[in-house]
Amino acid sequence: MLWKTIHIEPYGVTEEATTQILGDDLGSSGGWTTPSEEKSASLRAVFLDSVEPPADGFGSDNSTAWAFSRWSSQHTVWSWWLITQMIIAMLGIVGNSMVIIVLFTRREHSRSTDTLIGALAAADLLASIFMIPLPMPLTVPSTVLGQLYCKVVYTTMLRWVSFNASIFTLTAIAVERYIAVAYPFHFKYLVTRKRVVVVIVANWIVGFIITSSDFKVVKVDTSTNHCTWTFSSNPVQMLTGVILFLVVFVMPALLSLTMQAMTAHALHRQSRVFREEGNREGASNPSARHLAARKRVLQMLFIVVLVFIVCWAPSQCAYFFYNLGLLSDSYLHSPLDNGLVVLSFLNSCGNPIIYTVRYPEFRAAIRELFSSKKGKARAPIFSERTER
Repeated sequence: MLWKTIHIEPYGVTEEATTQILGDDLGSSGGWTTPSEEKSASLRAVFLDSVEPPADGFGSDNSTAWAFSRWSSQHTVWSWWLITQMIIAMLGIVGNSMVIIVLFTRREHSRSTDTLIGALAAADLLASIFMIPLPMPLTVPSTVLGQLYCKVVYTTMLRWVSFNASIFTLTAIAVERYIAVAYPFHFKYLVTRKRVVVVIVANWIVGFIITSSDFKVVKVDTSTNHCTWTFSSNPVQMLTGVILFLVVFVMPALLSLTMQAMTAHALHRQSRVFREEGNREGASNPSARHLAARKRVLQMLFIVVLVFIVCWAPSQCAYFFYNLGLLSDSYLHSPLDNGLVVLSFLNSCGNPIIYTVRYPEFRAAIRELFSSKKGKARAPIFSERTER
């Protein structure tokens, strides 16, 4: 996730409702309020209406200080993008759970590609779970618990750790496929089960390290009791945004596309050799069948990478421009911003759909799960007959 400065607005508080709550006592002289005064007063009014004030009076300074030192709640407004986010989360939970179950039933015969795709599904599953909208407090106290809330819950840290692990795992799959095709005789020595597990764990560690940088810049603003992002200077924010944009999106996307192109080139060379051997032998070459299986996997993974880029590029580029100062603060939480964020979330539920549409073996495995007659075959799903 790229850096952005966010200010919590009180959900469900309209200008008319604010005027009715405030009255003349909370306004400026003469009963009129400026926009800034009205906004500040509305925060106090809505909060104080949800807690029990001390005995010295509603409008006193002691009452206000007491109120803002505690948690306050607000009603969640289910906007179109929150509803869409919930639907995407449910689809992601169901779809990725099915992928994990299918791969788990064939774990004894699984190979590196199946293991990595299972790790990708697990990361997307957790991202979908953490995508479920949570109630947001109106004010947060400047306590240890309040600071922890801002740094972990408010920043949706666990969701972004899962997203990062998913992106890095997708890149690892592209590299693994290239090694399998370009170096088939060395593959089993280069890509061992232990190394695959190490790569998966490393993806989560790197994803956590990148996201944990939020701890340094997110805190409770004691003047408003809101969670805020604070940078030492604008150049620091710009530099941080550029680094994250490169590490989380540009580099994984370019590396994945490069590996896909190199793998396709290697497959093309092998296809020409196998066709020549088949013509000389006058029969189908068994190696050609291995090649056809590899091509199906490569085509499916290319679509997965392409969907990743299509889903994430708009929002990542927009936040990159925002950190460079090319987009104003009004972009954040605008309909365009919310729409691009929802588009990026679609990536977490898209992969199971791609597997189902593009890969017959996965469809057969899904049918087997719901069939009363369980098949005896427990061959790998995505690695079947693709490594020699």
